Amino acid sequence: MTITVFHRTTIADARAIAKDGFEDSELDFGLHDVRTGEEVTVDGVWLADRPLGPEEGLEGDALLEVKLDVDEEALAPFELEGFLWDARVWVAPAQWVTAHSKVRIQSVDPSTSGFFDAATGDPETPE
Repeated sequence: MTITVFHRTTIADARAIAKDGFEDSELDFGLHDVRTGEEVTVDGVWLADRPLGPEEGLEGDALLEVKLDVDEEALAPFELEGFLWDARVWVAPAQWVTAHSKVRIQSVDPSTSGFFDAATGDPETPE
């Protein structure tokens, strides 16, 4: 079974991910522990069931389509339930995501991108 999820990032990071795989990031999502008031952070790669953008607080000119070769049960432990009311969001370890995925650059903002190969993220040269 294959699950398709999405990840928004910068064009440079999208190219690196397409070439070498994901790296863990420290994510804070603006959450705080209700007992201590301290900021809560998680390490990993955020993924969503639909393309997210600036209206959800995510910046980046590139959108990655990530096809995970796993079933819902394998992805379930990484879900941040109720994080967004209209999307499902997961934070999974980069090594796990890279091992179970095929990534392609689905789209980039044409005003900032230049030419690129959507499969590899490498720059294309005009013919």
